[in-house]
Amino acid sequence: MTAIELLFSPPAPPTATLFPEWREKLKDAPAFFRDAKSDVNFRSYYREQVSNGPGAPWPEAWAAGGSVSFESGRIFNLISGGVVFYTSLPLYAPADHGDTGLLRPGQQGIAVVGQLYGQLHLDDRTTFTAGRYIWDTPFLGPHDNRMIPNTFYGYALQGTIGSEEKGGLKVRYGAGYIAAIKPQDSPVFMSMARAAGVNNDNGVGVAGGLLTWGPLSVGVVDYYSQDVINIAYAEAKYGASFANGISTILAAQYVDQRSTGSNLLAGGSSFSTDQFGVRLQVGYETGIFTAAYSVVDPKYAIQTPWSANPFYTDALVLKFQRAGESAVLLGLSYDFTPLGLPGIAAAVQYFRGWTSAPAAGLPVVEDEWDFDLEWRPNWKPLNGFWLRARYGKATTSQGGVYTSVDEIRVVLNYKVKSF
Repeated sequence: MTAIELLFSPPAPPTATLFPEWREKLKDAPAFFRDAKSDVNFRSYYREQVSNGPGAPWPEAWAAGGSVSFESGRIFNLISGGVVFYTSLPLYAPADHGDTGLLRPGQQGIAVVGQLYGQLHLDDRTTFTAGRYIWDTPFLGPHDNRMIPNTFYGYALQGTIGSEEKGGLKVRYGAGYIAAIKPQDSPVFMSMARAAGVNNDNGVGVAGGLLTWGPLSVGVVDYYSQDVINIAYAEAKYGASFANGISTILAAQYVDQRSTGSNLLAGGSSFSTDQFGVRLQVGYETGIFTAAYSVVDPKYAIQTPWSANPFYTDALVLKFQRAGESAVLLGLSYDFTPLGLPGIAAAVQYFRGWTSAPAAGLPVVEDEWDFDLEWRPNWKPLNGFWLRARYGKATTSQGGVYTSVDEIRVVLNYKVKSF
């Protein structure tokens, strides 16, 4: 990692342990139990979104729940498995204020075994995983910004070649087939094609790799779903640190999307589109400045049926992925620890997007301000505790019609080890 990456994503402190004595009691047990891991993650989430348009939806809910996970040690140093149970229960959920993504439609609670998987460890660096699992990739991933993440049903082989020690070259690779997804707000798995809005049960073949060599990294991944869509994504970044304490990361990303087979995603019509993005981040002490730009092909909007939008200009409310849309981001974040406020950080971001592409309808100009405040207490009993408040103000002007959206999110996470 470059110095600025460590600044952006500091290693989390060790979480608290509920029953530390169990580890000692299991030291002479078979590896299946001795090396097992179990976590409890409590989450509370409030979300409200208010729009100014007449008859506009007003999503609002406060939910609590989280997850309990268990991952076994290996049998014969070869086979292991795991299970994760998720729940989201309504604390405040008016029936006419649904569609927050925190609960099921109708503001009903969720309880689901989101992950249930087995793993075959071919060696210390190569693993085959099958079952319900989270695969975290740019266009197929957990999108964990609600109570419960997306999880998937499928299988994949993942491995590593080489080492980053002493600036060496390392390649991480993976390939697999994902048949189904359990969306954030549902306890039910559905085919990947149906999640994309297509009436068949096709899945997605995925293959990709990530090369890292000192401060340079280059990654590519391809997703293919017959009769639905092919998505090819690439990203590169380079980090540098300077003697004056300044660190930088320059990154670029590109995606190509096009219909496949019977072109069912677009009602039988073929389509193709792409998006390009670039981002510069500059860090000094505990402050970070970010500037980014992206542009979408004018023929068609970018599709994100199985994850969040991975582009740098993705905001809290707006996605800036309309046909032909250009977008810019300017942001500043700061960790207040040097000022005697350990664990407190804040960020502000400004976005602007615009397009006049006919495929996007009438010309559009979009603006958004996002504000973020978080607290991770530097106190051992609260290791794993994270409180975050976010506010976004978005405005859209299209064809003489002006709309605004205000969104508030307050999230509390507290993760502890069982033993």
